[in-house]
Amino acid sequence: MERYNLKIMGGRLSFQPMRNYRINIIISAVVASAVFIIVPMLNLGHETTWGALTLGIVPALYAIYDFLFRINVTYEFDQYAETIYRKFPGLYTRKLMTFEDMYLLPVEINGLLHYAISNKKNKYGKSYPISHDFGSTKKDKKKQEEFETEVLAAIEAFLQRRSARH
Repeated sequence: MERYNLKIMGGRLSFQPMRNYRINIIISAVVASAVFIIVPMLNLGHETTWGALTLGIVPALYAIYDFLFRINVTYEFDQYAETIYRKFPGLYTRKLMTFEDMYLLPVEINGLLHYAISNKKNKYGKSYPISHDFGSTKKDKKKQEEFETEVLAAIEAFLQRRSARH
C-alpha cells in the first residue's frame, strides 16, 4: 500500500497512483544537474556551450512537470459527499464526479494497460488515469496484480460499504 500511499481514514479513501515517477524525477534532475555543472567547465565554444545548456533544460523541465503534475496527484473518494476529487497538493482540487456517475475502466493503448475512472454516461469520453501503464513483462504483470489487489480492491470495498449504508 505504501507504493500508492493508499489511506482510508474517516470516510475518505485517497491514493497517489503515480508515485513510481520518483525515479524518473531523480534521473532527470541528475542529468540536468550534470549538464549545468559539467558543460560550463568544458572549454567549448560559446554557441556549443549555450546549445548544450539549452538541451539540459529539457530534463529539468521534465522533472519539474513530473513533480508538480504526476507524482503528487491524489485521488480522493469522499464517502460523506459521495464525490471523487483529484488533488494537486498546494495547487488545486477538482471535483471529478459523484460515486453514482463513476465507471471503472481498463484502458489499453499500444498494448499497455492502465486503469481509469470515467463518467457512466460517456464511458469512453474523458477519463482520468488512476494507474500507470502496465506492460506484458513479468515485472509489469506483478505490478498490475499488486495494483488490482491493493488499490482496486480497496476502492471497490470502499464503494460497497457506501452502498450498504443506503
